[in-house]
Amino acid sequence: MHPLSIEQAHKISPLFQGLIQSHPMCTAVLEGVYPGRVYVDNLTQPRTALLTTYIESEAHGTWCFLAGEPENDGFNQSLNSAIFSRQIIARNTPILFFTCDPDNWGGQMDTVMAPYPCIWIPRYHFMGRRVSIDWRAALPPSFTIEPMNEDLHELRGLQIPEDVATTLSKWKTMTHPRFTDFGFVVLDRTRPRLAIVSWATVDFIAAGAGDLGFFTQPDYRRSGLGTIAASAALEHGFAIGLERVNWTCDATNPGSVRTAEKLGLERVEDYQQAVLLMNEKSHMAFFRRD
Repeated sequence: MHPLSIEQAHKISPLFQGLIQSHPMCTAVLEGVYPGRVYVDNLTQPRTALLTTYIESEAHGTWCFLAGEPENDGFNQSLNSAIFSRQIIARNTPILFFTCDPDNWGGQMDTVMAPYPCIWIPRYHFMGRRVSIDWRAALPPSFTIEPMNEDLHELRGLQIPEDVATTLSKWKTMTHPRFTDFGFVVLDRTRPRLAIVSWATVDFIAAGAGDLGFFTQPDYRRSGLGTIAASAALEHGFAIGLERVNWTCDATNPGSVRTAEKLGLERVEDYQQAVLLMNEKSHMAFFRRD
Protein backbone atom coordinates (compact mmCIF):
# COMPACT_ATOMS: atom_id res chain seq x y z
CA MET A 1 0.00 0.00 0.00
CA HIS A 2 1.27 3.44 -0.95
CA PRO A 3 -0.08 6.78 0.33
CA LEU A 4 -1.33 9.01 -2.48
CA SER A 5 -1.33 12.79 -2.12
CA ILE A 6 -4.55 14.69 -2.79
CA GLU A 7 -2.74 16.47 -5.63
CA GLN A 8 -2.50 13.05 -7.32
CA ALA A 9 -6.13 12.11 -6.65
CA HIS A 10 -7.01 12.47 -10.32
CA LYS A 11 -5.24 9.15 -10.84
CA ILE A 12 -7.86 7.24 -8.85
CA SER A 13 -11.02 9.28 -9.51
CA PRO A 14 -12.15 6.79 -12.19
CA LEU A 15 -11.93 3.96 -9.63
CA PHE A 16 -14.34 5.82 -7.31
CA GLN A 17 -17.01 6.72 -9.86
CA GLY A 18 -19.34 4.04 -8.50
CA LEU A 19 -19.06 5.46 -4.97
CA ILE A 20 -19.00 9.18 -5.67
CA GLN A 21 -22.68 9.40 -6.66
CA SER A 22 -23.92 7.96 -3.37
CA HIS A 23 -21.15 8.99 -0.96
CA PRO A 24 -20.17 12.69 -0.99
CA MET A 25 -17.49 11.78 1.58
CA CYS A 26 -15.40 10.43 -1.28
CA THR A 27 -15.79 13.53 -3.43
CA ALA A 28 -15.01 15.91 -0.55
CA VAL A 29 -11.79 14.05 0.29
CA LEU A 30 -10.65 13.61 -3.32
CA GLU A 31 -11.19 17.32 -3.99
CA GLY A 32 -9.26 18.26 -0.87
CA VAL A 33 -12.23 19.98 0.77
CA TYR A 34 -12.31 17.52 3.65
CA PRO A 35 -9.45 15.76 5.45
CA GLY A 36 -8.81 12.14 4.63
CA ARG A 37 -6.20 9.71 3.37
CA VAL A 38 -5.83 7.71 0.18
CA TYR A 39 -3.77 4.56 -0.39
CA VAL A 40 -3.16 2.68 -3.64
CA ASP A 41 -1.50 -0.53 -4.74
CA ASN A 42 0.62 1.20 -7.39
CA LEU A 43 1.48 4.89 -7.66
CA THR A 44 1.86 4.83 -11.43
CA GLN A 45 -1.08 2.67 -12.48
CA PRO A 46 -3.33 2.11 -9.45
CA ARG A 47 -5.79 -0.79 -9.71
CA THR A 48 -7.03 -0.80 -6.11
CA ALA A 49 -7.52 2.08 -3.69
CA LEU A 50 -8.60 2.83 -0.12
CA LEU A 51 -9.98 6.19 1.03
CA THR A 52 -10.44 6.95 4.74
CA THR A 53 -12.12 9.84 6.55
CA TYR A 54 -14.29 10.48 9.60
CA ILE A 55 -17.55 12.19 10.62
CA GLU A 56 -17.27 13.53 14.21
CA SER A 57 -13.66 12.56 14.81
CA GLU A 58 -11.37 9.57 14.39
CA ALA A 59 -12.05 8.76 18.03
CA HIS A 60 -15.66 8.05 17.00
CA GLY A 61 -14.72 5.81 14.07
CA THR A 62 -13.10 5.73 10.63
CA TRP A 63 -15.11 5.50 7.41
CA CYS A 64 -13.32 3.47 4.74
CA PHE A 65 -14.07 3.20 1.02
CA LEU A 66 -12.55 0.46 -1.13
CA ALA A 67 -12.65 0.81 -4.90
CA GLY A 68 -11.14 -0.78 -7.97
CA GLU A 69 -9.99 -4.39 -8.28
CA PRO A 70 -10.90 -6.42 -5.17
CA GLU A 71 -8.96 -9.55 -6.15
CA ASN A 72 -5.65 -7.92 -5.35
CA ASP A 73 -4.23 -10.21 -2.69
CA GLY A 74 -1.08 -8.20 -2.02
CA PHE A 75 -3.05 -5.01 -1.38
CA ASN A 76 -5.66 -6.76 0.77
CA GLN A 77 -3.06 -8.45 2.94
CA SER A 78 -1.11 -5.21 3.30
CA LEU A 79 -4.34 -3.46 4.26
CA ASN A 80 -5.03 -6.10 6.90
CA SER A 81 -1.56 -5.62 8.40
CA ALA A 82 -1.81 -1.82 8.28
CA ILE A 83 -5.18 -1.84 10.08
CA PHE A 84 -4.19 -4.08 12.98
CA SER A 85 -0.83 -2.34 13.42
CA ARG A 86 -2.77 0.96 13.28
CA GLN A 87 -0.46 2.35 10.63
CA ILE A 88 -3.37 3.88 8.71
CA ILE A 89 -5.89 4.56 11.49
CA ALA A 90 -5.65 6.59 14.67
CA ARG A 91 -4.59 4.87 17.87
CA ASN A 92 -7.96 5.63 19.45
CA THR A 93 -10.18 4.58 16.53
CA PRO A 94 -12.64 2.02 17.95
CA ILE A 95 -14.47 0.99 14.78
CA LEU A 96 -14.12 0.96 11.00
CA PHE A 97 -16.97 1.11 8.48
CA PHE A 98 -16.20 -0.25 5.00
CA THR A 99 -18.21 0.63 1.90
CA CYS A 100 -16.97 -1.14 -1.20
CA ASP A 101 -17.32 -1.06 -4.96
CA PRO A 102 -18.12 -3.79 -5.89
CA ASP A 103 -20.55 -4.08 -3.00
CA ASN A 104 -19.20 -7.29 -1.45
CA TRP A 105 -15.56 -6.60 -2.44
CA GLY A 106 -15.45 -9.82 -4.38
CA GLY A 107 -15.53 -11.89 -1.20
CA GLN A 108 -12.16 -10.47 -0.15
CA MET A 109 -13.22 -8.79 3.12
CA ASP A 110 -12.38 -11.99 5.01
CA THR A 111 -8.75 -11.33 4.09
CA VAL A 112 -8.98 -7.65 5.05
CA MET A 113 -10.46 -8.42 8.49
CA ALA A 114 -8.67 -11.67 9.35
CA PRO A 115 -8.58 -13.18 11.90
CA TYR A 116 -11.88 -11.52 12.78
CA PRO A 117 -14.96 -12.71 10.87
CA CYS A 118 -16.51 -10.14 8.55
CA ILE A 119 -19.71 -8.44 9.73
CA TRP A 120 -22.02 -7.18 6.97
CA ILE A 121 -24.75 -4.63 7.74
CA PRO A 122 -27.55 -4.00 5.21
CA ARG A 123 -27.92 -0.28 4.48
CA TYR A 124 -30.25 1.99 2.53
CA HIS A 125 -29.16 4.99 0.51
CA PHE A 126 -31.68 7.83 0.19
CA MET A 127 -31.48 10.98 -1.91
CA GLY A 128 -33.32 14.29 -1.59
CA ARG A 129 -33.68 16.98 -4.25
CA ARG A 130 -36.43 19.11 -2.68
CA VAL A 131 -38.03 20.10 0.62
CA SER A 132 -41.40 18.43 1.21
CA ILE A 133 -42.24 19.74 4.70
CA ASP A 134 -43.18 23.23 5.89
CA TRP A 135 -41.02 23.03 8.98
CA ARG A 136 -41.98 26.51 10.17
CA ALA A 137 -45.63 25.51 10.43
CA ALA A 138 -44.67 22.24 12.14
CA LEU A 139 -42.42 23.84 14.78
CA PRO A 140 -44.21 23.70 18.18
CA PRO A 141 -44.78 26.90 20.17
CA SER A 142 -41.87 27.90 22.44
CA PHE A 143 -39.44 25.89 20.30
CA THR A 144 -37.04 27.69 17.99
CA ILE A 145 -34.57 26.65 15.36
CA GLU A 146 -31.15 28.22 15.14
CA PRO A 147 -28.05 27.83 12.96
CA MET A 148 -25.54 25.38 14.35
CA ASN A 149 -22.54 27.65 14.80
CA GLU A 150 -20.33 29.26 17.42
CA ASP A 151 -23.12 31.71 18.38
CA LEU A 152 -24.66 28.86 20.40
CA HIS A 153 -21.93 29.38 22.98
CA GLU A 154 -23.34 32.86 23.62
CA LEU A 155 -26.78 31.59 24.67
CA ARG A 156 -26.93 31.86 28.44
CA GLY A 157 -27.50 28.61 30.28
CA LEU A 158 -27.36 26.44 27.15
CA GLN A 159 -25.62 23.09 27.59
CA ILE A 160 -24.29 21.98 24.22
CA PRO A 161 -24.44 18.20 23.61
CA GLU A 162 -21.11 16.48 23.11
CA ASP A 163 -21.81 15.55 19.47
CA VAL A 164 -22.72 19.15 18.61
CA ALA A 165 -19.64 20.49 20.41
CA THR A 166 -17.42 17.97 18.59
CA THR A 167 -18.86 18.97 15.21
CA LEU A 168 -18.39 22.69 15.91
CA SER A 169 -14.79 22.05 16.97
CA LYS A 170 -14.18 20.02 13.83
CA TRP A 171 -15.61 22.72 11.58
CA LYS A 172 -13.28 25.30 13.14
CA THR A 173 -10.28 23.29 11.93
CA MET A 174 -11.41 23.23 8.29
CA THR A 175 -9.37 25.65 6.18
CA HIS A 176 -10.29 24.85 2.58
CA PRO A 177 -11.93 27.89 0.91
CA ARG A 178 -14.76 25.71 -0.43
CA PHE A 179 -15.64 24.21 2.94
CA THR A 180 -19.33 25.08 3.53
CA ASP A 181 -20.74 22.39 5.86
CA PHE A 182 -23.59 23.62 8.06
CA GLY A 183 -26.30 22.59 10.51
CA PHE A 184 -29.35 23.62 12.54
CA VAL A 185 -30.48 22.93 16.10
CA VAL A 186 -33.95 22.90 17.65
CA LEU A 187 -34.14 24.62 21.04
CA ASP A 188 -36.71 23.88 23.75
CA ARG A 189 -37.47 27.19 25.48
CA THR A 190 -40.25 25.77 27.67
CA ARG A 191 -37.92 24.44 30.35
CA PRO A 192 -36.21 26.49 33.06
CA ARG A 193 -32.92 25.69 31.32
CA LEU A 194 -32.58 26.15 27.55
CA ALA A 195 -31.90 22.82 25.80
CA ILE A 196 -30.84 21.58 22.35
CA VAL A 197 -33.25 18.75 21.67
CA SER A 198 -32.57 17.95 18.02
CA TRP A 199 -30.05 18.85 15.36
CA ALA A 200 -29.24 18.21 11.71
CA THR A 201 -26.11 18.75 9.64
CA VAL A 202 -25.09 18.58 6.01
CA ASP A 203 -21.45 17.55 5.79
CA PHE A 204 -18.91 16.66 3.09
CA ILE A 205 -20.29 19.27 0.70
CA ALA A 206 -18.59 19.02 -2.70
CA ALA A 207 -19.64 18.96 -6.36
CA GLY A 208 -23.22 20.00 -5.61
CA ALA A 209 -23.92 17.29 -3.03
CA GLY A 210 -23.68 16.73 0.72
CA ASP A 211 -24.40 14.15 3.41
CA LEU A 212 -27.38 14.69 5.73
CA GLY A 213 -27.22 13.62 9.36
CA PHE A 214 -29.65 14.26 12.20
CA PHE A 215 -30.30 13.28 15.80
CA THR A 216 -33.03 13.79 18.41
CA GLN A 217 -32.55 13.52 22.16
CA PRO A 218 -34.30 10.38 23.55
CA ASP A 219 -36.89 12.32 25.58
CA TYR A 220 -38.04 14.19 22.46
CA ARG A 221 -38.29 11.36 19.96
CA ARG A 222 -41.52 10.71 18.06
CA SER A 223 -42.27 14.42 18.26
CA GLY A 224 -41.29 15.32 14.71
CA LEU A 225 -38.44 17.56 15.88
CA GLY A 226 -35.78 15.57 14.03
CA THR A 227 -37.79 15.92 10.83
CA ILE A 228 -38.06 19.68 11.45
CA ALA A 229 -34.30 20.08 11.92
CA ALA A 230 -33.56 17.95 8.85
CA SER A 231 -36.08 19.90 6.75
CA ALA A 232 -34.46 23.20 7.72
CA ALA A 233 -31.07 21.78 6.73
CA LEU A 234 -32.41 20.56 3.38
CA GLU A 235 -34.03 23.94 2.69
CA HIS A 236 -30.82 25.80 3.40
CA GLY A 237 -28.76 23.37 1.33
CA PHE A 238 -30.89 23.78 -1.77
CA ALA A 239 -30.98 27.56 -1.23
CA ILE A 240 -27.16 27.72 -1.41
CA GLY A 241 -27.04 25.64 -4.58
CA LEU A 242 -26.89 21.97 -3.64
CA GLU A 243 -28.39 19.71 -6.30
CA ARG A 244 -28.90 16.72 -4.03
CA VAL A 245 -28.48 15.64 -0.43
CA ASN A 246 -27.64 12.02 0.39
CA TRP A 247 -28.52 10.08 3.50
CA THR A 248 -27.79 6.49 4.50
CA CYS A 249 -29.05 4.37 7.38
CA ASP A 250 -29.13 0.79 8.60
CA ALA A 251 -31.90 -1.20 6.96
CA THR A 252 -32.78 -2.58 10.40
CA ASN A 253 -33.63 0.89 11.76
CA PRO A 254 -37.34 1.40 11.01
CA GLY A 255 -37.40 4.79 12.76
CA SER A 256 -34.77 6.14 10.38
CA VAL A 257 -36.60 4.74 7.38
CA ARG A 258 -39.85 6.41 8.50
CA THR A 259 -38.07 9.72 8.93
CA ALA A 260 -36.59 9.47 5.44
CA GLU A 261 -40.05 8.82 4.04
CA LYS A 262 -41.50 11.81 5.94
CA LEU A 263 -38.76 14.00 4.50
CA GLY A 264 -39.67 12.90 0.99
CA LEU A 265 -36.29 11.28 0.38
CA GLU A 266 -36.10 8.71 -2.40
CA ARG A 267 -34.59 5.31 -1.67
CA VAL A 268 -32.16 4.82 -4.53
CA GLU A 269 -29.87 1.99 -3.45
CA ASP A 270 -29.57 -0.96 -1.08
CA TYR A 271 -26.03 -1.95 -0.20
CA GLN A 272 -23.90 -3.77 2.37
CA GLN A 273 -21.46 -2.15 4.76
CA ALA A 274 -18.73 -4.14 6.49
CA VAL A 275 -17.97 -3.31 10.12
CA LEU A 276 -14.77 -3.99 12.06
CA LEU A 277 -14.58 -3.34 15.80
CA MET A 278 -10.97 -3.04 16.88
CA ASN A 279 -11.67 -4.67 20.24
CA GLU A 280 -11.82 -8.43 19.60
CA LYS A 281 -14.30 -9.15 22.38
CA SER A 282 -16.67 -6.43 21.16
CA HIS A 283 -16.33 -7.56 17.55
CA MET A 284 -17.12 -11.18 18.33
CA ALA A 285 -20.11 -10.20 20.48
CA PHE A 286 -21.42 -8.07 17.59
CA PHE A 287 -20.77 -10.92 15.14
CA ARG A 288 -22.68 -13.45 17.23
CA ARG A 289 -25.56 -11.00 17.71
CA ASP A 290 -25.67 -10.31 13.98
